[in-house]
Amino acid sequence: MLVIEHEADVHLGLIAGRLRAAGADITVVGPHRGRAIPADLSGVDGLIVLGGSMDPVDETGAPWLPTVRDRLIEAVRDQVPTLGVCLGAQLLGMAVGGTARLIPAGPELGLHRIRPTSAAHGDPVLGALPAEGLPALAWHWWEVSDLPAETGSRQITVLAESDACPVQAFRAGDLVWGVQFHLEATADLARGWAAERPDRLLRLGIDPQALTDGIAEAEPSLAASWEPVIDAWIEVARARSKERVGARD
Repeated sequence: MLVIEHEADVHLGLIAGRLRAAGADITVVGPHRGRAIPADLSGVDGLIVLGGSMDPVDETGAPWLPTVRDRLIEAVRDQVPTLGVCLGAQLLGMAVGGTARLIPAGPELGLHRIRPTSAAHGDPVLGALPAEGLPALAWHWWEVSDLPAETGSRQITVLAESDACPVQAFRAGDLVWGVQFHLEATADLARGWAAERPDRLLRLGIDPQALTDGIAEAEPSLAASWEPVIDAWIEVARARSKERVGARD
């Protein structure tokens, strides 16, 4: 499993435990790790692209982002099982021909209800979401918009939405997912993000302590809701890996 990590404080969170439980081999790359993003996805059975505080269009401040988009283009083309989270979803949206933009109404921060679209029915990862949706942690100033209906021969399907963001999750082809919300989030992750720039929250009228206290209180229910979704994606990646091994035998 190849993981692209943009920053030390935006790590796998809940996903790490689920990967370990599944016996996955994890390789983490990224600028602060001192491990370069590979030039291709040869031998990669699954790809996870995590979030980060940088803007998805900031190629000067984060010069590795074009390489990440190239790997996402490759993942969509070759249908390598992929999960892009927050910034990872925005980069995936750009990779398939969509737009990343600042949310017109302002950032989406804290617990928000993520609702499935009608197209999510039958999706192997998000298809089990209840119609009324589930709370999840959102922490983003940017969003994906203007997704095309397809890229190459791969259909683009919007799978989830929230009140603030019409594209909370989408799938490219059959095996590549982007989720704008943080299904991996823990209270410790959120505390770190709040502590990094509390002034940004205060300017929005948000009390950082109250925000993170609410997330900590909700942490058990968040894990109960989203760990099965993480497991479903891991199972997709595992099944694809077995298919590839069988094809080589």
